[in-house]
Amino acid sequence: MTETKTNVRNSQRLCIVVLILSVVAALAFVCKVRVTAKTNDALRTQTNSAANVKVAEQVYKNIQVFKGLPASDLEPTMAFISGSLGVKCSFCHVTPFDKDDRPTKQTARRMIRMVFDLNKGSFNGDKAVTCFTCHRGAPQPLSVPAVGQNLWQPGQPAEKEAALPTADQILDKYVQALGGEQAFRKLTSRVAKGSRIGADGVLVPEDVYQKAPNKILTVVTYPKVAFSTGYNGTVGWGSSSQEGVRELPAPVLAQLKTEAEFYKEIKLKELYRKLNVVGKTTIADSEVYIIEATPKDAPPAGRPEKLYFDARTGLLLRRYLESELLLGMFPLQTDYSDYREVDGIKQPFLIRWSMPGRSWGRQVSEIKQNVPLDDAQFNVPSAKP
Repeated sequence: MTETKTNVRNSQRLCIVVLILSVVAALAFVCKVRVTAKTNDALRTQTNSAANVKVAEQVYKNIQVFKGLPASDLEPTMAFISGSLGVKCSFCHVTPFDKDDRPTKQTARRMIRMVFDLNKGSFNGDKAVTCFTCHRGAPQPLSVPAVGQNLWQPGQPAEKEAALPTADQILDKYVQALGGEQAFRKLTSRVAKGSRIGADGVLVPEDVYQKAPNKILTVVTYPKVAFSTGYNGTVGWGSSSQEGVRELPAPVLAQLKTEAEFYKEIKLKELYRKLNVVGKTTIADSEVYIIEATPKDAPPAGRPEKLYFDARTGLLLRRYLESELLLGMFPLQTDYSDYREVDGIKQPFLIRWSMPGRSWGRQVSEIKQNVPLDDAQFNVPSAKP
């Protein structure tokens, strides 16, 4: 019974991550540990200075190797380790998570220190070596080369491929495939109702509210708790009906802002400062063009996202991005399918997110547009008395 309750609690805690990344949502807040710090005041005052950012040891107990790490980055970092080794939280942790009962937790600390030392001593501090470098999704590192390849077998000469279309041509076709810019401009709000598809396959109600130009609210409702994330045009936030408001990691907030853009589908040329067509591949049975897209507000050395457009229909099928964590780059893939026309524009009725070790989704059942929405519902919820 205790194990069942723990699994339910962990599943509910994961939901806040899924919401945070919303359409994209989640950098993987897996197996969430209860946060006791109050974040409402910081959110309301719009303060982002280092002095107001709590570090891991101020929020969580028994922090050893991650002292100084922003508290909001700890859970995504744990997810990075989980995905790199192909294990769940219970591989190292017992309840409560601050206990050191499992030898694997001590081993993990030694390995993390080893990674830090390797990168500092041999790679000028770059994240050249990560957990995944050796583990490759398995608890035991791989140290023996694979057999079965014949590198001396002559290869077939590559066929000459037709020239790729330009980024402008691909994006213009995308807008037209969705219904055209004029059809989008007629809309000012959207309410999508459906279900969150959990990593365990369980469906729970989910509602998504959007309002032009850049407001979004997502609510997932479990029998005993509701999780929400929102962006009101200025502030992004996450909230649980049981635990209140929590601050968002910077990469998550950046993605939430992108998803809040109501007209993002027709503004891709504005939202990305650099767009390069880099090749073709296939997704399922569809041939797709790949565009590397650098967000407008990304740092100069920031990694571009990858956007995959169906060569035949012109529709966006996949978005891939990586976010930098203390231990390395963490990937998130979003797949779009089941496009249907509503009020003259096409919207994906099935969205799936994937990260190392976990995938989940959203199944939309109904979309209504130009629905009256109060700006106040996108604001940070009031603190509990």
